[in-house]
Amino acid sequence: MGYPTLLFPLDDDARAGVRLGQAIAFARRVSSHLVGVSCRRPAPNVAYEFSGLRGIDPLTIELERFERLASERENVFLRRCDAESLASFECVVEEEEIGRPLARRARTADLVLMGQPDPDDAASAERRAVLNDVLIHGSAPVLLLPYAGAFDTIGERILLAWDDSREAARAAASALPLLTTAREVHIVEIDRAAGESGAIAQEPLAAVTQWLARHGVKARARVVFSAVDPGNAILSHAADVSADLLVMGAWGQSRLAERVLGGATRTVLESMTVPVLTAH
Repeated sequence: MGYPTLLFPLDDDARAGVRLGQAIAFARRVSSHLVGVSCRRPAPNVAYEFSGLRGIDPLTIELERFERLASERENVFLRRCDAESLASFECVVEEEEIGRPLARRARTADLVLMGQPDPDDAASAERRAVLNDVLIHGSAPVLLLPYAGAFDTIGERILLAWDDSREAARAAASALPLLTTAREVHIVEIDRAAGESGAIAQEPLAAVTQWLARHGVKARARVVFSAVDPGNAILSHAADVSADLLVMGAWGQSRLAERVLGGATRTVLESMTVPVLTAH
């Protein structure tokens, strides 16, 4: 059991090289076929009265720049995979914006490795939209790497955030290849309804703990009362147990509620300090 097909969108942001190195290392660790997906924006079908003007048209110049950048990142991907002796890899080219084709290819992949959108990046909103497309329409789970920091290990100490939802269950099932090989697995459920007395029932986690035990995973489970929002409480607990991977469901509420009210998903994806494996 593992991730035979690992999908990886190629990009040229400031963290692209670091992310590629992590993707190659992770693919080697879980024996994945690494698929680099490159977007080459299609050229518009524009008729020019004077064909000589096409070469100086601003849109044409911009499209040629995108084409050059795409070619460069494809070559970098292939060279690095070959130089680092990755057993199985390929680069596929899409002639459209990355969101739709990536979501479509994610339907026949086992895991998608992506980067957390950097809020200081000019293209942050576009990258967040691509992430949303993949989470909602792609069906494959997503392993999201923070835009800052170095991660020597991913999945040795795992925190599973549990709320008994379909999304949490799907994320846990998607993470089984990593859960079964982790050195430590912790499960936490945030109980905001409990009183300050600390009298919190731990029984709600019995079923998921027993399910993991049948897969050979010995997990430590705890229900925690927190007065802060669940997203920050989860991140705080991840720091407490020194987790190097957080597993949680995505978009537990409706997407409209997430946009208007926030929620644990939004908080974690915006403030994550460790890699997050998530599924919708």
